[in-house]
Amino acid sequence: MNTLINEQLTHLLSLYDLERPVATFLRHNENRTYRVQDGSGKKYLLRIHDPFVPDMAGLQHRFEGIAAELDMLEHWGRWNEREVQIPVRNGQGGLVTTFESSGKKVHASLLTWLEGRDLIKNDLPCENTVRGLGEQLANLHAFFDQYEPAGIEARPHQGKAYNVKMAGVIRSGVGQGLFAEEDADTIEQTLDLVNRRLGDADGDEGPGLIHGDIGLGNTILTEDGGVRLIDFGFYGRGYALTDTAMAVMMLPADWRERFLDVYFGNRRRTENELRQIDGFMLVAIIGYYVFHFGNAAMHDWMRGRMPMLCREYCRPFLAGEPMLERIGF
Repeated sequence: MNTLINEQLTHLLSLYDLERPVATFLRHNENRTYRVQDGSGKKYLLRIHDPFVPDMAGLQHRFEGIAAELDMLEHWGRWNEREVQIPVRNGQGGLVTTFESSGKKVHASLLTWLEGRDLIKNDLPCENTVRGLGEQLANLHAFFDQYEPAGIEARPHQGKAYNVKMAGVIRSGVGQGLFAEEDADTIEQTLDLVNRRLGDADGDEGPGLIHGDIGLGNTILTEDGGVRLIDFGFYGRGYALTDTAMAVMMLPADWRERFLDVYFGNRRRTENELRQIDGFMLVAIIGYYVFHFGNAAMHDWMRGRMPMLCREYCRPFLAGEPMLERIGF
């Protein structure tokens, strides 16, 4: 960090009621993030909502979108009996803090720190961890079912319209030499089948609220062995089974049924729900390509992987084969 950035951080942190805070840079991806520790030993997560690749910027980086996410997290913290990350209001009582950097306005937010580490693959062939993940996701969705969202129109969504948009993005990659025409056709057919299986009852944005970006890097294993979901940057409208499918893909194939047992509880999942999970697993993978579409450093990876995605997963899905145990861990 250069002197200017240090001065900005000092000023930014002075806007919160913290005792001699010290910031340590963590990473710069969707946001710039810092671990902050104050003189009393309390720790926080500072997020500066300024993505590393400008094309990654979306509704979730705008003032209204950030405020909507933080309102949800504040209610999530009050509702939850377990420790979760909750927003810290600044000295003016605001959830979002805006400052100027390089001649433009940038937004920041401060969250309480959740002690633990990112989940890794080796953690997951474990009953306690799989159970914890299923319980945490079921708990989150139970909260979403009763939460009245504020400013949800300012958040991204992952409903049927999102799937149509993704098909268009992949199609545009044909002219750029990223994808073959037949692979773009396969992706479009895959997303069309996903949408047809969802029916016409829930509109284009989806019927409920979702985390929207569940993965190993957004899941914390706490010091006492608990599992917590973090990073709600893609929180918005969608289908709950989108989250479920993302969680499924974190697990080895022979643990996925166990996770679903915990997540669904006493309710038996239907065949239609399983087929929707199949589709949402592929939606999540395609979404990864679309999210990185503007990142030229990822283009060679996309060129090499897209034919395999279509051959190994999308075409069998279109042929009616179940995906629950097929898609790799």
